[in-house]
Amino acid sequence: MTSRSLALSSLVLALGACTTRGPMELPDTGGFDGGPDAFSGRFDTGPLPDSGTPLEDTLIYAHSPDTLFSFSAESNEVTEIARFTESDGSNADDMVDLAVNAEGDVFTSSRDALWSVDVTTGVVTQIGTFDVAEGEQFYALTFLAPGELRPAETLIGATNMGVYYEIDAIDASVIRLGSYPDGWLSSGDLVSVEGATYATIRHMDDMVDTLAQITFDGTGRSTIRVIGPIRGGGMDFRQIFGLGYWGRSVYGFSNSGQLIEIDRMTGAGRLATTMTGTDRFWGAGVTTRAPVLL
Repeated sequence: MTSRSLALSSLVLALGACTTRGPMELPDTGGFDGGPDAFSGRFDTGPLPDSGTPLEDTLIYAHSPDTLFSFSAESNEVTEIARFTESDGSNADDMVDLAVNAEGDVFTSSRDALWSVDVTTGVVTQIGTFDVAEGEQFYALTFLAPGELRPAETLIGATNMGVYYEIDAIDASVIRLGSYPDGWLSSGDLVSVEGATYATIRHMDDMVDTLAQITFDGTGRSTIRVIGPIRGGGMDFRQIFGLGYWGRSVYGFSNSGQLIEIDRMTGAGRLATTMTGTDRFWGAGVTTRAPVLL
C-alpha cells in the first residue's frame, strides 16, 4: 500500500469535505492482540494536568450510527451507554457526528439537524434543522475552545461538500466560514482542547489519514500544520471518523470499529483495540476542558 509522502509544513487551508459515512472492510491487524491488556503500562504518573478537568473524570464520547458509547482512558474501558432514541421511545435518526462542550454537554448531528443528547439514557432532543445547501451534511463537528475562533467556546461543523460553518448551539443556525482548497479533504473529524485543535485530513488518492493541527483567526481563516500520516505497526489507518483527546494523546475511532491511539507530535498511530462493542464508529468528541499533559 502506498501513500503520498507528507512533509511537516504549515499550509493555509480551510476545513472541508468528509468521506461518505458507511461500512468499510476491517484491515488486517497483523496479529495484534487487542485484548484487555492492550493499554497496560502506557501512561506515567506525572506531571499533573496543565489544563482541564482531572484525568480520572474525563470521558471521551463516541458513537456508531445508532448507539452512544463512552471511553475512559483512565480505566481503558469502552462502555456502551444506550441506543439513540427520541423522547417517545422511537429510534432516532442515524447520527453522523458528535461534539462535547466545556460543561460536558453532548450534541450530535444527523443528516439535517442538530440534537442534544442525554448521556445517561441516549435520549436525543432536536434543537433545529441546518440551513445549508441541498445534500450537505455535517460530517465533522466540534466545539472550539475559547480563544480558538471567538472569545467564547464555538461550535463548528464541516460538511461533505467541502464547506465549514459556525453553528449556533441554541437554534442550529449557521454562518459559512470557509472551505478546503482543491486537493485536500477532511478524512473524518476534529477535536479541540485548550491550546490545540486537531483534525484528520487526506488527499483524494491517499490510503492513510493524516493528523494535522489547526489554528483560526477571527475571520474563520484557518492555518493547518501537517503533523504526519497515521500509521504504525505495519498498518495505515484511514476513515477515522471520530476524534477525542486525553493526556498526551489523540484518540481515533474508525469506521471499522477500531480504537487508535495517535501521537500528537508525530501522527504515529497504534491500534489499541478492536474490542469496542461496534464494527463502526461515525463520530467522537470530548470536553474542550479535557486534560492536556506536557
